[in-house]
Amino acid sequence: MAYNGEVRTSGWISAWLLALLWGVGPAVSVLLQGQLIGHPFTDLFPSVWGLWAFVQEQPGLPTETMRLGFPDGMGYYYSSPIKGWLAWPLLPVLGLTWTWNTLLIGARMGTVLCAFGAARAWGFGKRGALCAAAIYGCAPFFHGYAVEGIVEGTDGWTLALWLWALGAQRFRLSALPFALTILSSWYLGMVGCLLLGLAVLRDRRALWSAAGLVLAAPAIAGFLGAFPGTAPLDETVRAMMGASPGVPTPGWAAGLQPFAMTAYTGWLVLGVAVWSRTRWVLAAAIPAVLSLGIGPIYDLPLAELVRFPYRWHAGTLVLLAAAVATKADTLRWGQALAWAIALEGWLLAPVEPVLPGSQPTAPEIVQQIDGPVLDLPGPVAMPPGEINRSRRRARYLMYEQTVHGQPSPWVPDFNSVGVAHTDQATALADIASLDPLVTADEPESVPLAAIESLGISMIQVHRRKLGKHRAAKILKELRGAGWSEVDRDSTRTLLRHP
Repeated sequence: MAYNGEVRTSGWISAWLLALLWGVGPAVSVLLQGQLIGHPFTDLFPSVWGLWAFVQEQPGLPTETMRLGFPDGMGYYYSSPIKGWLAWPLLPVLGLTWTWNTLLIGARMGTVLCAFGAARAWGFGKRGALCAAAIYGCAPFFHGYAVEGIVEGTDGWTLALWLWALGAQRFRLSALPFALTILSSWYLGMVGCLLLGLAVLRDRRALWSAAGLVLAAPAIAGFLGAFPGTAPLDETVRAMMGASPGVPTPGWAAGLQPFAMTAYTGWLVLGVAVWSRTRWVLAAAIPAVLSLGIGPIYDLPLAELVRFPYRWHAGTLVLLAAAVATKADTLRWGQALAWAIALEGWLLAPVEPVLPGSQPTAPEIVQQIDGPVLDLPGPVAMPPGEINRSRRRARYLMYEQTVHGQPSPWVPDFNSVGVAHTDQATALADIASLDPLVTADEPESVPLAAIESLGISMIQVHRRKLGKHRAAKILKELRGAGWSEVDRDSTRTLLRHP
């Protein structure tokens, strides 16, 4: 159905109610406790640190940071510059915790509302549009991003906003939301390119959207410059990161699930989509197959760089939403269907229905860090597909930096996108030999020369992470080299350079 320029207002009350319940409802417990939304074991703390670090720079699109890789710094690209820009006015007023939570909730609500508006612009009635908003905006797919703390993942509103522009036949304007889609997430941009190809088959004027690639070019160039080491994944690993067909265990029944990768669609959605007998269902098969992460297409340039193929699922959601909306507009109970879809996805998907929270506080000892600090142990780069137990250390390696503000010599690998190699890489490799995750054997000695070469003034020894005997040996040698103890608590010891 085509957009006829009519101002469509009916149904917006239901859409706003759905957006409010979806955006705030699962987060109520976290908000009341003053916590950060998200699990502390995956991407949350790097994402929150990135938001803070982005705001510390001059307005723009920073592609390096001096807060890591001290003293030279390292290439770095924040995965959600849109949230970074939005945080500029909020952070001084709300503080880091509430800025993070506000932007996340705003993204969840915005995704529902933009999906509803897009469906209306494409000519669907209020019943169908509400179903589309429930399928796309309330998808377990996007909910999983919030659970994990993946900052760029929750901005599904950008893709929906671009689809609104196409549906409203604002073809020249569509270049701007298409650029926003690319900026919000490389994966949403990837999905947008696929949907653009399908849209052009319907109306060649949709090609105006491609101008968004030009508008987003500085961000693309900045990312490639910051992380030049991106390499194709092994086929087996890529398949592990693909969508998993089958009947999942509901999140409420499975216990703690910090890894919330899911392409769950819902039985109601699939059933009604098939019932609709529309071409939308056939089109949805394209991203659905791509999301499996297998096949010869991943031998092609660019496609071989796709690290999380399950994220094609955003395209599957868009096309299934159109199929279901077509049928829902013919049903008296179409509006009830929308609420049932949202409820089914919330309860039966393999994602925790209630958003988890993480404490935003830092130990008192952190307040005494007043110079460049080396934390022992540090980050460990793991091959893609392997669970990285050092990710839990992001709380003290990165998040606590938002409290003490001092740089660190460590160079995180940011999900193995590409580790930046600094002049002190050899020294850091020597120091990493102290880490029990790197070697099970206790080190013969502490690489004091490597530590001295970093130019740091403080060392924070995390005794519990190192283990009792290893930590005691390290502390003994550091004291023998003149490092004096500043303070200690139950888990860590802080030392200062003589």
